[in-house]
Order: sequence, then C-alpha cells, then structure tokens
Amino acid sequence: MASVFSASGLASGMDWSSIIDSMVQIESQPLTLLANKKSALNAQISKLGDLSSKLSDLESAAGALKTGGVLGLTATTSSTSFSATAGSGATAGRYSVEVNQLAQAAKARSQGFASGSAGVTGGSLTLSVQGKAYDPITLTDGESLADVAYSINQLGAPVSAVVVNDGTNSYLSLNNRDTGYPLTGAAADALKWTESYTGSQGQALGLASVQGAQNAVVTVDKLKFTRQSNTISDALPGVTLNLTAQTPGTTDDLVLNNDATATQANLQKFVTAYNTVMGVLQSNLDASDVTDRERNLTGDSSVRMLQMQLQSLTSTPVAGLVGVRTLADLGIKTQKDGSLTIDTTTLQSALSINPGAANAIFADPVNGMAKKFSDLVDSYVAPGSGILTLDSQAKTDQVSSIDSQTTQMQVRIDAYRQTLQDQFTAMESIISGLKATSSFLTQQSNQSSSK
Repeated sequence: MASVFSASGLASGMDWSSIIDSMVQIESQPLTLLANKKSALNAQISKLGDLSSKLSDLESAAGALKTGGVLGLTATTSSTSFSATAGSGATAGRYSVEVNQLAQAAKARSQGFASGSAGVTGGSLTLSVQGKAYDPITLTDGESLADVAYSINQLGAPVSAVVVNDGTNSYLSLNNRDTGYPLTGAAADALKWTESYTGSQGQALGLASVQGAQNAVVTVDKLKFTRQSNTISDALPGVTLNLTAQTPGTTDDLVLNNDATATQANLQKFVTAYNTVMGVLQSNLDASDVTDRERNLTGDSSVRMLQMQLQSLTSTPVAGLVGVRTLADLGIKTQKDGSLTIDTTTLQSALSINPGAANAIFADPVNGMAKKFSDLVDSYVAPGSGILTLDSQAKTDQVSSIDSQTTQMQVRIDAYRQTLQDQFTAMESIISGLKATSSFLTQQSNQSSSK
C-alpha cells in the first residue's frame, strides 16, 4: 500500500503529530518494561552459562587428579642407557634396570638407479607391514623411482618411502615408522614385500633388507620385559622408561621419591578451578547496595545452595582412609572469603604420614573427591536434568514468552497510533470544511452589505 502524506495541524493549527507521539509513548511503557526484563533475563542466562562452564572445568580438574594422580614423584638415575618419568600410580622405591636390547625398525632398499627419475620396470609391488598386507601397487612400465615412492606413501601403511642418492646412484628406501615387530610373530613380519614384473622398460626395484626389526628388551629387578618400542610404560606401575642405549650386563638403579613440590603443583590446578567457581558464585550472590539484583543471581536459591554444597565438600572425609581423610588433611584450607589455599607444611606432613592417601582421596571410585565433585557438578549442569540447566531453560522460556508478548503489544500499539492518526485527520477535515463554510458565509454577508 502506498504511504499517504499527512501534514499535522494545517487546518487546526494544532501539532497533533507530537500529541500522538506522546500518547503512543505512554501506551508503550509496558514495552519498555518488557525489554528491560528480557535484558535482565538474558544477563542471568549468560551468568548461568558461565557458571556451568566453570563447574565443568572444576569437574575436569578433580577428574584429572583421579586419573593422573595427586602424588608427585621424581625419578632419578645415573644411567646413560635409559631415563624415566613418574606419573599416576607410581610408588616411591628403588629399582634395578638393565637395558639388554634396543628396539629398531625394519628397513629395506632397492638396487641402485642412475637417478630418481630413472624408469622402473612395469609390474606390481605388494607390501606387508607389521603382519598386515596392503593392496598391491601397480608399477607402470617406465615410471620413475620417485613415482613409486609416492604410490607407496599413498597406501596408508606405517612405512615411509623416500628416494636417496649417495652421489653416484639413487635408491628407493623403505623404513618402518614403528620399531620392533608383533610379540607373537617373527622379525620378518615387520616388513615383507613381493615384486612381480611384466614390463620391458627400466629396471626392477630389487628390494633387499638393510636392517631387520628388533624388539626392546629390558630387565627390571631381574624380570625381563620384551616390547616393540623403546618407550615402555608397563614394566613399573606409573613409570615410563625411555631406553636410549643397550648395555647388557650393566645394571643401574632407578630411584622414585615423593615430591611435595610436584604434588602441590598437581593440587593447585584443582584449587584454581575451585576458586574460579567460588569467585563466580560470590560475585553473583553479592547483595550489596550497588548490586543490580535484576541482572545478577542474588535471589537464585539454587545458586546459593551450590555454594554451600561446594564448601561442605572441602571438609567431607573419604571413608576408609586413615590419617589423611579430607582435603584439609592434605593442606587444602578454606580462607575467610571462601577460596582455597594450600598449606605447604600440612601437605608435607600428610605425605610423610600416608603418601598413598593423597591419591586415594581423589581416586577412590566410591567415596573419592573426584566422584563427589563429579556427582555434585552433574546434578547442576547435566543436560535436561541439571538444576542450573533447568533454571536456564526456565529463563529462556520466559524470554520467549516476552518476545511473544512484545509482538502482540506492538501490534496493538501500531493500531492505536493508526486510530489516533485517523481521528486527528478526520478532525482536520471537519475543521477545514467549517473554515470553508465560514469563509463562504462571510463573503456572502459582505456582498449583501455592499448593495
């Protein structure tokens, strides 16, 4: 529909356009209230989302101490044949280690070619790597040695193919990416090949072994372990051995000691995550005079309950442990502002009393802190059922309702404005008609008087 221009007050001299704007503004006040309420709800929804995210981070931090362990250990050795790192599940002690043999990868090389672009006789090449056979590679008669290397690398097999040159000839070199061979197999299973030729150009690859696969062998406390890799993580619980040189007949000591500094660093990650959550809670539950209660979560009882439950967990004992049973026993103390801090002296004392309890406090599958924090967090943030999740959804539904109300109210206000415009336009028309009649009568009267 084309718009119709209407000038305000041409006949009446009244600025009724401004009058309409003022009347519509008064009528629109509920819209402003709805907009403010929607903005406040969206702010609360955002804060709930931020809180839920921080809670998930806390759950992850507690879970990491369950799987990775709290207790930090240092691994020391004077050996030049291996190094060691201690992780979750490691136990302080002294162990004897002898590196009998290093693992090595199988390697093969072709006969010499004049160059990397020299032609290869057509046919097929079939590879088997670590006991797994791969689809045959078709060798196009006369294709280059570099082309064959490319086709091998496209197989997806754990083997690398490169063309190398010794200054006189070029060779196709095959190297297993993984060391060793299957423990239930033979060294030859690491890399096998079959060449078949039907072409007439170039020369055959003539692959030959230049290094056989070899597994690592290490003896720990007179118990021998054979593994495919020089990185061995299952000989000692929680300890990774990195073998660097084989020295059969030479035994070196590996010493694992409890490390309070490393333990504190592990605990600090959890403490930081907890303090972040507590900081968010305190900022949202602040009830000071300057607090915007409409946009904050001050009046949300579920948020206040969460704060109380979190604080309660820090003093909850883990059933079944002796001596070191709570976070406080580990040196994790609650400060006046609700945040946590680590008392180094208490932590060192706990490690001297019962170092194993440091891990158990978080790792116990039934009563451990990781389980307790996980259960608490899930009760608040679980999709579809968490307290904060439902709270956020309820507020989101309110926002949707406000949007619907706003749309309906805007339709009524637009109709109200149109009605006012129609009424004032009609008034202008009547006044204009009256003025025309008055002018006509005045003119007639003047004419009669002049006769």
